[in-house]
Amino acid sequence: MTTRRTEQAAPAREPAQLIERIAQVLRDDPRVRAAWLSGSRGRGEADAYSDIDVWLVVPAGELPGFVQDWPALCDRITPTVLRQQVGTAPVFTAVTPEWLRFDLAVGTPEDVPSRSRSTLEPLFDRADLTARLGPEGEPLTPDPARVAALTAEFLRVLGLLPVALGRGEYVVAASGTGLLRQTLIQLMREDVAVEDRGGALRLEGLLPPERLRTLAALPPIEATRASAVAGHLACARAFLPLARDLYARCGLAWPGPLESAARAHLRATLGLELDA
Repeated sequence: MTTRRTEQAAPAREPAQLIERIAQVLRDDPRVRAAWLSGSRGRGEADAYSDIDVWLVVPAGELPGFVQDWPALCDRITPTVLRQQVGTAPVFTAVTPEWLRFDLAVGTPEDVPSRSRSTLEPLFDRADLTARLGPEGEPLTPDPARVAALTAEFLRVLGLLPVALGRGEYVVAASGTGLLRQTLIQLMREDVAVEDRGGALRLEGLLPPERLRTLAALPPIEATRASAVAGHLACARAFLPLARDLYARCGLAWPGPLESAARAHLRATLGLELDA
């Protein structure tokens, strides 16, 4: 089936209206066997700021054609100011002129048992695929590869502080502090034992209160030498103990030589001691 390009639909003004249009356009396409709300709406945790995530299923043989036809299908749903494919998997993201955000991920019937029914809310299901969804999933555990990658990146960025300060590049140093903060947040998310950790824009209700307080207490980021030093040291005090704990729980060997080199480098070039 090839979907002809049609005149764009009128703008959707509210999330509920956009969800209704998404469901109708997908329901009108016989290739789509079923579609569910996923993300925060699928978990029943959406708020006024949540985007719209949809997971749908088409037969494997129909998948290339559906991906090719998606721009025309999207035009039937709503006008957009941004529409793109994210990554190599068939995942599409779009933004409307009213800044309603929606993402659409495409799977095949073979993928259904690997998805949890507790994270999906049916929009329609003409093939009774909901019955094949898996039960509520186990809480996520820290991913050893992710923990190792975040720790290596944190120590690498930490060790670049003397470069930025030595050159007087305080804007660059401020960016480094921001990178360390973001890496700290990502590591904290790895330690949250829930089935679905959700998107990156929501930490309230996900991270424990004491970790939210730790993040809130980090010094403000300014393009000054003092701010860069304070920010880097504060992030290290929060990051390194958690990283060591996660390494131990994951059965990983701590990157001692990398940490020692970073500490020695900061001591020799800036006279800084990491108190973590």
